[in-house]
Amino acid sequence: MFHLLGQESENHEWGGKAERPTFFDDLNLDQIIDRVTKDWGAEVQRLYYVLPEDPGTEAYRREIYGDVKGEKVFQAMMEFRKSIREWRRCMERGEKVEDDLQKRTWHLRETECYAAALETLRDALLSAKTAGQLNSRGMQEFLELLSGFVTEPEYQKHRQETAALWKELSGFHILLTYEKERFTLVEGKGTGKYEGFLEECFPGHGKIFRSPFLASDDFSSLEAEILKQFRKKHKEFFVRLEKYCQMPKPYVHEELLRLFPEMGYYLSFAQFERKMMERGLTFCTPVRSGAMKPSGNGAEKSGREELSAKGLYDLALALVNADEGKEVVPNDALLLDGEDFFVLTGPNQGGKTTYARSLGQLIYFTKMGLDVPAFAATVPYFRKLWTHFSVEESAQTGRGKLMDELVRLKPMMTEGEEGAFIVINELFTTAANYDANVMGKRVLEFFVNHHCKGIYVTHLSELSRACKTVVSLRAGVDEKGKQNYEIQRSEAQEISGANIQVEKYGLTYRQLKERFS
Repeated sequence: MFHLLGQESENHEWGGKAERPTFFDDLNLDQIIDRVTKDWGAEVQRLYYVLPEDPGTEAYRREIYGDVKGEKVFQAMMEFRKSIREWRRCMERGEKVEDDLQKRTWHLRETECYAAALETLRDALLSAKTAGQLNSRGMQEFLELLSGFVTEPEYQKHRQETAALWKELSGFHILLTYEKERFTLVEGKGTGKYEGFLEECFPGHGKIFRSPFLASDDFSSLEAEILKQFRKKHKEFFVRLEKYCQMPKPYVHEELLRLFPEMGYYLSFAQFERKMMERGLTFCTPVRSGAMKPSGNGAEKSGREELSAKGLYDLALALVNADEGKEVVPNDALLLDGEDFFVLTGPNQGGKTTYARSLGQLIYFTKMGLDVPAFAATVPYFRKLWTHFSVEESAQTGRGKLMDELVRLKPMMTEGEEGAFIVINELFTTAANYDANVMGKRVLEFFVNHHCKGIYVTHLSELSRACKTVVSLRAGVDEKGKQNYEIQRSEAQEISGANIQVEKYGLTYRQLKERFS
């Protein structure tokens, strides 16, 4: 079965069983995806909860997204979405009305709307392909599926009859006149607007008149009488319409219906990205580093691996700042081939957690086959994304904070596959420094030995020297000792960071002496 999200989609039921991943809260992805899917519904939102299971699917999605965000394909699919929403509205109206003739008319309108939407999309995608803007295998297969369906003999026969009935129905016009307290009904068109006619006949002294034909789905007595006279003159048309509505619905293609939310996955992010770029935010298509070859576990890495990003930023924070008219401070990231883990130290409130989140978001959006919040990025393939952020001690569990941290860490070290990306933020903060150093070093060694990469944010400078493949990063300060939120490669330092915080909270010797003198 064809999927716009890749073959692994067959392993998931998108009807409501996909749950929000636990790392969403740690990385503030819940805020981002809620914003992305605000107008797209829960069915599309759930598609962001399941990560692709192999590098081929990631590449497949990235190629499709490259097509979808292009102007021709994006506009065509957005127009298609509007038409499908109108089609569903027609179906709902047809289900609500009681009169049989109304039901038939709404059914005809629903069918015409759906068919026109499919054919318009088909033509637009063919045009995009001719213009060289439809290059992904997924979108070309989708176009082939769509073209094959709308050219089937059964569909074409039904389509022609639909078009003929719709054209005839659309050509019916009624001229209603009121003179000397009598209504006159004839076929034809009048001049002017209906509201103007009402105002002329029934001066309202400032009242606003609206067409009674649009006020309710139920017939008014006037409408019922009009229809009665109309049916007498057009018996043959209404007989054909009745027979037409008794036929099955060959225009409904179940596979295409299933693909609608999958289209929404790409369109929702493309729409979001366009809006954010208008507000000055930067996105790019990540480049895959390290060649992939099949293995018993699905894929094996070969060649040089490098994780790099220019102008990387925390998208969730950027959304908040954009709403408040503030700018976000971008940073760079670089893990060379043979380097495995960042250990990030520095003063509190220096942007360490924000930087860790930005790296996690980089990996997530890369795995999802979408653009990433950066100026440029090169990212290896990672099988999983795991996060562990410090949380307040919970009275509900009955455990201390250290035990809670170990319980949350256990599945990452026992259930996690090799080749994951790990984001750890302030682990073992309640343990003594010596114990925290020993445990932190063992955690780092474990992940490095299991071919994982990641970032470890900590106040323990010793961890920056835990392994040969660890890269020390430090949250920077300016010449006045104030945090500038810039993250750079640097040896860990304890004294300067502590001094900043002591001064910030008024705890230097001079400040204390002045306070108590």
